[in-house]
Amino acid sequence: MFRYFTSTEEINDELVRIEGTDAKHLKNTLRAQIGDEVSIVTDDGEYVAGIISLENDSIICKIKYKTDINNEASIHITLCQGLPKQAKMEDIIQQNVEVGVKSFIPLITERTVVKLNDKSRELKKLDRWRKIAHESSKQSKRNIVPTVEDILTVSELINRIKDEGAKIIVPYELEGNKTIKEALAKNTLIDKKDKYYIIIGPEGGFDEKEIGKFQDIGADIVTLGKRILRTETAGIVASSIILYECDEMSV
Repeated sequence: MFRYFTSTEEINDELVRIEGTDAKHLKNTLRAQIGDEVSIVTDDGEYVAGIISLENDSIICKIKYKTDINNEASIHITLCQGLPKQAKMEDIIQQNVEVGVKSFIPLITERTVVKLNDKSRELKKLDRWRKIAHESSKQSKRNIVPTVEDILTVSELINRIKDEGAKIIVPYELEGNKTIKEALAKNTLIDKKDKYYIIIGPEGGFDEKEIGKFQDIGADIVTLGKRILRTETAGIVASSIILYECDEMSV
């Protein structure tokens, strides 16, 4: 069923207007007809609505009922991704949205090769990444659209998260012993975390000084196994492990 994300305020008298590229996709690609049902997802839940009118630039739907569907994990994972080369960030966002990550922070590190010196170029990248998060949310039947935040440096990220009380996981190729499972074992019933940051380096990995800064704020430096993973693989592996260990991947 086609999914349309909107705000509760956009529902008036049980009517929802679908506009823009979503309306074009419904009419031209999916060949929507009056009477077809669509899923309307808002900040307070998911609804099933029926199409009652096909207009030139929009589609009018009427709410039928609210569902009890909730496909979201109870924990909040933010993936802080060192900017990779080429279009890898697009795949990283797409795949991690599918697995359940709720927000992304693009990260400039000491060894980041990609340079976004032009503000307009940076904004175009962010706009593209946010559109990918939106489309991937529809495909994977998420109840939210994960956020892609503005690009930060390592220092800016540390200043932001150091006092949040969240669990901070930093996979590092030179860490040979401590696993994510061992890091999560600290989560007792008294101090169980519901917010996690996964911090992934770019192709060249993290500089040792950066690892030291993460350790200073209480981050767990972990291994992802005996094999070296690409930057575009490490995030989805780490997020999947955390979701599994928190019992968020069961049916």
